[in-house]
Amino acid sequence: MRATRATPALATALAAVAALVLSACGSGSGGSDTIDKGSPETTATTASASPSAAPTGPPPKVDALLALPADLKVVFDFGTPADHTQAAALTGAADFIQAISHAVVKQNAHDPLLSAYGAGDALAYARNYVQQNVQRKLTLTGTDRYYRPKVTASKGGGAVEVTLCNNQAKLYSKETATGKVHITPADDASYSLFAIVMVKLPSGKELWQAHSITVKGKALECEQ
Repeated sequence: MRATRATPALATALAAVAALVLSACGSGSGGSDTIDKGSPETTATTASASPSAAPTGPPPKVDALLALPADLKVVFDFGTPADHTQAAALTGAADFIQAISHAVVKQNAHDPLLSAYGAGDALAYARNYVQQNVQRKLTLTGTDRYYRPKVTASKGGGAVEVTLCNNQAKLYSKETATGKVHITPADDASYSLFAIVMVKLPSGKELWQAHSITVKGKALECEQ
């Protein structure tokens, strides 16, 4: 998937935590670019926070409700940090990413699973991306791969920034009416760098929501 809008990073997200808690689904607006897959280049920002924990455990277990058809795979090619908070935030980010693909497959920009895992600008971006595909009558097929995670927690613990490399060289658009797959060659645009700010909701469950998302397109540092 491609981001169409740059949103606040970790430091800004911390100031908005209280508002996010009061309105879990949030609101916002995404961009208007119409793209089959991947993202145009945006500017990522950084914030001062505690060091990341190295991913040492098994890969994050994505919510079973987000199951995808057999011809589409979202692969999280990494383990999870030993730190509980960072592991939970990383798993929440994985759920948010897969929720977007799930909504594209369902052709529903208001899939309730989007608002379960996203809020604010992140939810607005997700809905905008899905709606673009709905309007063009496109779904996704192939493999969307995420790897090299970095999980950075704020000193106060109110937010966590998750960065991930993304390789879409084997991810393609597919027409919903005919099943025709649009094969695109791999190039520099196949690589992106995602930065997702996750915020923990004050509930009995360990629920983290994506609050904002920034994507750097043509991220050559993610080439393999």
